[in-house]
Amino acid sequence: MTLVNRCRVHRGLDALPRLAAGGTGPVLLVHDAALDGNPGLAACHRLLAQSGAPVRVVPVPGACSLDDARALAPRLTGGRLVVAVGGGSLLDTAKLALAVADPLVARILAAPQRSGWVLGPDRPRPVPLAAVPTTLGTAAEVSGIVSYVHQEQKRAFTSLALQPEAALLDARCTEGLPGHLLVEGALELILRGVGPVAGSTGPWTAADEAALGLGAEAAALLTGIGATGAATAAERTALAELSVATQEAQLLQDRLPFTVKVWFLANNLAHRLGLRKMTALANLVPGYWRHLAARDAAGADRVARTWAALRGAVLAASPTAPAPLPADPAEGFAAWLALLGVTPAPAPAPADTEAVVASCLRMWGGGLPMLAGLGAAELRLLLGDLRVLRPPTPAYRAGALITSHRGGRKTP
Repeated sequence: MTLVNRCRVHRGLDALPRLAAGGTGPVLLVHDAALDGNPGLAACHRLLAQSGAPVRVVPVPGACSLDDARALAPRLTGGRLVVAVGGGSLLDTAKLALAVADPLVARILAAPQRSGWVLGPDRPRPVPLAAVPTTLGTAAEVSGIVSYVHQEQKRAFTSLALQPEAALLDARCTEGLPGHLLVEGALELILRGVGPVAGSTGPWTAADEAALGLGAEAAALLTGIGATGAATAAERTALAELSVATQEAQLLQDRLPFTVKVWFLANNLAHRLGLRKMTALANLVPGYWRHLAARDAAGADRVARTWAALRGAVLAASPTAPAPLPADPAEGFAAWLALLGVTPAPAPAPADTEAVVASCLRMWGGGLPMLAGLGAAELRLLLGDLRVLRPPTPAYRAGALITSHRGGRKTP
């Protein structure tokens, strides 16, 4: 067991009976309604039954909006513990539903405001929360942030009070995870780890080295999975551990807030076009890295060192790759996405481009710190790069390797 801020991370599900002991009322087993047949969910049922605590099962559809959280909140009252089992969207919905039980938080979340970044108070939730992820890479099980939709905006809400009391990682929960979700999850944790390395402007630090080491380890795992055509329990466990590690203090120290500015553009692009978040983010990275490299010599050095670490890990893990990855960071990352079979993001039509740019400036820019340094012209260029930075045909598709779907879903 390790501690990430205030969240205790357990390896396996065996801690569930102990977490369910004591208190009054039932354990509320909240799960994605699409998880029927998931062996991890079945194990949660068995272990909670062994605890002797009464269990109330609460299936939940997959979306994550403020209205979804408000509808779920009354169903989570009167329990001793909430056990949330599902992908990032389900875990975010459970976190948000428990938060809106506090009238102050509910008012903050619904209040009209320009910024899409909502800060919440650190106030105790009414029921402890244990998070059991069935997808990889989101780190929703240990984070103090949720993404939610309200009034046609996809906002971010952050508060220490959102962080679960416990997270339980078990490979049974990700058994049968479809290949495209496996690839997305690995890419998400890689980009969350190395994104601040590429985007920072200060001197090189130990946190930079640690983040590149984590990213390289995840890239090697992803390459090995693609080469063998299977994801073992050990590989899924390793990716889950690396995802949690991206939230640990040693990777977050010496970081200024909002160093990964492309996340905000990807958030609004995905919401506008109905894309999966990682489809938008991964495809925007090549153009964003090119922008960072052109900023100054330090930016070029950081981007080059970031890609060199990932490229080296990929080539070492797959010496017989179909084609070498270019050394240029933008071209190389784009080629890697093609090799992994990541779906290209469609280049937005002019009207969509202007809508995304306007929403980004309203929610994250125009004097707000999230997009500081990126104006309308730069955002248009990054969106325009979606037309030119992706090879048209992948050499192979890791995303087609694992086809059964028991891991849960994650909405755009």
